[in-house]
Amino acid sequence: MRFLLSLFFPLTFALIPTAMLAQSNSPQSPAEISGEPRHHPKFENEFVRVWDVTVPAGDTTLWHIHRNDNVVVTLGDDASLRIETVGAAPVEVKWKFGEVRFGKATYVHRAMNIGTTPFHNMTIEILKSPVGSAEAAKPKEPIIRAPVLENDRVRVYRVTLEPGQSTTMHTHLLPSLAVAITAGEIEITTEGKDKPDRVSLPAADVRWRGGALTHSIKNVGKTRFEAADIELK
Repeated sequence: MRFLLSLFFPLTFALIPTAMLAQSNSPQSPAEISGEPRHHPKFENEFVRVWDVTVPAGDTTLWHIHRNDNVVVTLGDDASLRIETVGAAPVEVKWKFGEVRFGKATYVHRAMNIGTTPFHNMTIEILKSPVGSAEAAKPKEPIIRAPVLENDRVRVYRVTLEPGQSTTMHTHLLPSLAVAITAGEIEITTEGKDKPDRVSLPAADVRWRGGALTHSIKNVGKTRFEAADIELK
């Protein structure tokens, strides 16, 4: 009995902070992202902070505050959300698989999953712009592939490769974050390297590229590979 109690009490105390936070949580006293229990830290450097976010069907986030501009990449199947944002009317929206959206800080909101499937995304906070990126963001040559999202902070490309398919050799002039939307087996040919690199990526993998890079990517797996490249201006 003493052993069982020793297991029970730490678990009970571990649950108290979240419960107390939920009771005191409101639009006027929102949680920081680091204190919102459905946001899990994934990656961070001086330029970006990445959160792995999952909201199960029927669940609701706490009211929380976004203090930095951010890019959201949807990883789960289509999920229906009711978004309540301070100062705006509530909206009900379906987030599609692979969709990319931009959020302009600062704002306070909460998300309710009103659908039947989990909502899963990567939320990438933009902490600061790399030095020299504003000049590098100006195209020196025509952009062959159109970005799916572009503004004064980011330029985002989607990559979709069927098995055996490759991109052309292309150059990323800006520091960027690559997000694997699906798992994949890929072969990367990088300018200046003797041989390609073969990489096995899980879904939700994130990789930072610190500078200009010229490469091509081939899907050497048996399923479609999808990713997003988020370039920082």
